[in-house]
Amino acid sequence: MKVDLEERLHREKQHGRVIIATEEKNWGWNTPAGQIRWQRRLDYLSGALSDRNGKVLEIGAGSGTFTTALAQTFPNLVAVDISEDLLDIAAQKAPTAQFHYMDAHNLEFPDNYFDAIVGCSVLHHLDWDLAIRGFYPKLKSGGVIRFSEPNLLNPQIFLQKNIPAIKRRLGDSPDEYAFTEWEIRQILKRAGFSNIRVTPYEFLHPSTPKPWILAITKLEEALSKTPLHYIGGSLLIEATK
Repeated sequence: MKVDLEERLHREKQHGRVIIATEEKNWGWNTPAGQIRWQRRLDYLSGALSDRNGKVLEIGAGSGTFTTALAQTFPNLVAVDISEDLLDIAAQKAPTAQFHYMDAHNLEFPDNYFDAIVGCSVLHHLDWDLAIRGFYPKLKSGGVIRFSEPNLLNPQIFLQKNIPAIKRRLGDSPDEYAFTEWEIRQILKRAGFSNIRVTPYEFLHPSTPKPWILAITKLEEALSKTPLHYIGGSLLIEATK
């Protein structure tokens, strides 16, 4: 059933307060394994452009989890979010970035404006078909998008997104879901994007004990060469206008 967009946005704004109250602990960025996962995503998003002076838009800045580091890489970083509460926090962390309280489904920027649009774990909070169609005209010709998102084929992600009790316990917002590699490929293609690359990756869980991290990362490397890589926990998404 199609979720009413206004209701979705209202619930996402409320979820912003939950994120603040829990200090993002549900995502585990501060654990030893979580810090590795954070760096992987930052490296991927930062690699969207070789020209550091390009104009980059971050979708779903939240409390600035990635904004601070992205702003150090891209001096012309612009960041948007639907939660004013989260943006207030992000703006204190990354004073050089430009912040806008804005619905990602309806970006209020000129067409052909950005060299890149990036984000981490944000598309699955949106009506991703509608949002991606809106991203396309805002990019310059040759502009790129890069996102890291949860992979619905991963067993934990599948259970988390489909069982309400688990969803609530793990701190998900009511409307967020996840998608498969093939689904997001089709959406990107319909929106007009080319050079589409969607790569499942990562078996390192944020709760992995520190002594196990090296072994798990070696296992990840081995699994990346087998069909099991399709059930990695995340998807790296890239495409060009």
